[in-house]
Amino acid sequence: MIKNVPILICLSCILIACCSGPSPDPFSEEDFKNPPNEYKPMPFWHINGEMTTDGIWKQMKDARDLAGFTGVSVLPLSPRKGRSPGTLPKFMTEDYFDRFQDVLDAAESLDMQVILYDDNDFPSGMAGGRIGELFPEHTMKRLDKTEREVSGPSTHVDSIPEGTLMAAVAMNMESFHRIEISEFVQNDVLTWEVPEGDWKVMMFNMVKDSWHKSYPVVDYLDTTAVRHMINLTYDEYENRFGNYFGNIIKMTFFDDIGFWRHPRTWTGLFNEKFIELNGYDPKPYYPALWYNIGSETESVRHAFFNTRAELLAEGFPKLVGDWAKKRGLKDTGHPPGNYDPTPIDMNGDIFKFYRHTAVPLTDAIIRYQFGQNGHKLISSAADYYDRPVVSTEIYGAFREHLFDSLMLYRPMMELFARGINFVIPHGLWYNPDPNTIHIQPLVSPYSEKIAQALPAYSEFVGRCCLLLQDGKRVADIGVMYPFENLAGWFRFEDPDNPRQGFFISPETDYQDISGLLTNEIRQDFTFVHPEYFLNEKYVIEKGAVRLKNDENAQKYKALVITGCNIISYMTLEKIRDFYQNGGMVIATTQLPYKSAEMGEDSRVIDLVQEIFAINPLAQDTTRIQKNSNEIGGLSIFIPDPDRSNLAEALKSRITSDVEFIPNPVLSTDFGKFSYIHKIKQGRHIYYFANSSDDKLDTEVLLRGKLSLEEWNPHTGDIAKEIETSFVERDNQQYTRINISLNPVKSVFFISK
Repeated sequence: MIKNVPILICLSCILIACCSGPSPDPFSEEDFKNPPNEYKPMPFWHINGEMTTDGIWKQMKDARDLAGFTGVSVLPLSPRKGRSPGTLPKFMTEDYFDRFQDVLDAAESLDMQVILYDDNDFPSGMAGGRIGELFPEHTMKRLDKTEREVSGPSTHVDSIPEGTLMAAVAMNMESFHRIEISEFVQNDVLTWEVPEGDWKVMMFNMVKDSWHKSYPVVDYLDTTAVRHMINLTYDEYENRFGNYFGNIIKMTFFDDIGFWRHPRTWTGLFNEKFIELNGYDPKPYYPALWYNIGSETESVRHAFFNTRAELLAEGFPKLVGDWAKKRGLKDTGHPPGNYDPTPIDMNGDIFKFYRHTAVPLTDAIIRYQFGQNGHKLISSAADYYDRPVVSTEIYGAFREHLFDSLMLYRPMMELFARGINFVIPHGLWYNPDPNTIHIQPLVSPYSEKIAQALPAYSEFVGRCCLLLQDGKRVADIGVMYPFENLAGWFRFEDPDNPRQGFFISPETDYQDISGLLTNEIRQDFTFVHPEYFLNEKYVIEKGAVRLKNDENAQKYKALVITGCNIISYMTLEKIRDFYQNGGMVIATTQLPYKSAEMGEDSRVIDLVQEIFAINPLAQDTTRIQKNSNEIGGLSIFIPDPDRSNLAEALKSRITSDVEFIPNPVLSTDFGKFSYIHKIKQGRHIYYFANSSDDKLDTEVLLRGKLSLEEWNPHTGDIAKEIETSFVERDNQQYTRINISLNPVKSVFFISK
């Protein structure tokens, strides 16, 4: 594993784990007391001023000696009027590279690591402005629509708007009948003989877009464009500092790759990719991106937005991941809104986005607990890909007046319980004057508020990451990620104008279910992507679904279909097979009745009736309904899920892996009580975290007969002998322990 943490916090953990050979023994008592550097935080280092050799050496030494940070990620910044001149010397100049050499020299001398942040400010893909200057044709594009209402019979003549015509469609406003009319365009003029009736004539043009920062960004969906960007940034670092790859530099970091503030991002080869994936021409269907076009609307929207998700996944993150892998590096980073209720206008599909990323990362920013119920999406994607390290960028834009030494721990403990195991704090600032910092808080040895707390915090993070990286996570429940419903519902320019990432159908409740399971019922789960569920990694056994992984193998005893109208009939067929083999299937809020595949709605309706004995077009939403079969299959539809009825449904079939008696009820929502259970090197690791202000005392039942030790991540202390007893319930043996946790404290229990 990596010996010193790179520049980015989360990334460094990953780099260490993945790049440096065998990891330290996670159960070494000495390593737990004094965790190796690669597991400790590696923060962003925002350069909001002029770097000097002496300044670099002093600040890196202080970061190590006064805060316990073992790596940094140098984050160059653009000027901020009235706040700072940005990074000086200017990004990508020879003087800048001289100062970057100073960073590497200091890191080598101080036994630290540097995470290679790939641009000037965020988002990645600007190349410090060079992509717009040198390759303006390869910058971001968007899809625009112009329309005219016409009546026939008549002749309609109109000029084609500037840009690339992707489709021209006339749609009958009564019947939704559509005619693709781009063949009637000559010399940028449309001349079309309008049939009888009222028609909406729409032209869909792709035009150059801009960005919300100083420079335009690369077309993330176009591999040719991304290769130019890589040549302008990544290759320039390799040409100068390639001999540091794999030792001082073990990880790269990309930032905000997606559609934030540009929900209509498009690309020139979209139609060709659509045909490749879906087998039909998208041109006649472009109106569905804005309007209802009849019974095909949902399946067509799903096809459009799934195509865009594939283009993004196979664009920037794939090429950057390939570049890093070929050089023995790990890559990490994130898209915008990776925790938001819908990925459609933010990152395409969060599972697909991380397909080629060595270390998936969740962006825990904006404010405490923002997006909390979505963070399991990233660790679930990592579970599917069998990636042992999951990082987080954390604290950026937290409310300064609420940020104190305890706030270092609260969100961190909650993320550890959700599968995160490498930490990149946001962060250090080269000039720590509050007037020059445009994203609070300051997580630095120069912070008057939290400086004294940072050494113990870094040790705490190191101990937790040491134990929580690698291994397999125990989860009895698979929750279907409703991508088809999210994509089939979405359309551009919703009149209610919700915040990006939040335009979801009324029945969408998967993040509510996430919160109920983690924060209230306290049974762990994994999100399952419906498309990936069809592949051979998911095997149906009697009463269970097994995720076949080399290390992070999992077995689900229940599948939950969260509220949706739209689902793939093929996914539903495999869920039906699970039910027919004695499996438990729970559906919440709304049963699906539309197919993600065109023309297959009847199959979805039939399958729902086969599993639940309910007609989804006439479902009773006033009562819980159950169905069963002779083999032991059980289905339950819960129209109004809450802590009580969902817990009762699960308990009817699942013997809990971890059960609390009583199950604590916290006095406020400020903080959570949560857990994670992993098995590593044959030993069980239980982590219990109380991030609330309540003192908690509860009895805990752990499935199986175990001999346990208590490991304290806050102090490094280990209690070899703890009081346990054994009970049997429902023909299952349990180990009983008592847990007492003060506010904002956590503990590990580890089998001997």
